[in-house]
Amino acid sequence: MGLYKPSELHQFLNEMGIQPKKGLSQNFLIDGNILNKMVDATEIAPGDTALEIGPGPGALTEALLARGANVIAIEKDEKLAHHLERLQNGKLKIFIDDFRNIRLKRLLKENRKKVKVIANIPYNLTGLILQELLPKREFIESIHLMVQKEVAERCTASVRTKDYSSFTLFTNYHANAKLLFTVPRACFYPKPKIDSAVLELKLKIPPVDAPYEELFELIRSAFQMRRKMLRVSLKQFKSAVEIEKALEKIGLEKSARPQELTLANFSSLFYALNPIETK
Repeated sequence: MGLYKPSELHQFLNEMGIQPKKGLSQNFLIDGNILNKMVDATEIAPGDTALEIGPGPGALTEALLARGANVIAIEKDEKLAHHLERLQNGKLKIFIDDFRNIRLKRLLKENRKKVKVIANIPYNLTGLILQELLPKREFIESIHLMVQKEVAERCTASVRTKDYSSFTLFTNYHANAKLLFTVPRACFYPKPKIDSAVLELKLKIPPVDAPYEELFELIRSAFQMRRKMLRVSLKQFKSAVEIEKALEKIGLEKSARPQELTLANFSSLFYALNPIETK
């Protein structure tokens, strides 16, 4: 059953007595071309393991299984999760639970090789899901997610642009991010109020060596006042004079603002502000 087809999806939902739940961000993909384009982008191969978060009716699940992948599906909606059993071919594991309750590290440890995360995720959990997935390079090879277009733009933003943020730098620390293509809201049922995009994240070794917690404390503090000069927004760390000297030391203007600094710049700034810890 091709549940990416509107007529068949509606029939399925009616037969199951299911109404999409706004509280679970249930917006189901109804465009087969987009579905295939997304699966193609993952380069999923027979024997690969895909982690799918929020499979819903299972259109993406079915496509992944058809490519010979093993699929770990996490679905909170009990009715939809039970109906995924129709796709069972010995390569599907279904967890009926909220993603927030899953001990992800333990789950991923069970696989002999790294998994690929492929999902049309619940948009109300986008930030949390990315924060959980991105630091797990030891267990995850790549991530392909259908997300809000604005989130994909933030993850892939260039320095000095309006979408450039601390979350951009968090993403860049853990992965090479790419917005593959946008997806109009008309490709979903029910139709959401925003457009979407498929975001590709190839996990990598962090490109800077500043200590993680301290580095991102600095970055988050800077972006809390993104329009202010760093000598103002970082005054909790050092005096304005010390911050200006540190900026000049790494080749930046004394008047620099957070959106002007790359991840490498912030790492250099951290060490310039903490010279005793310089390696």
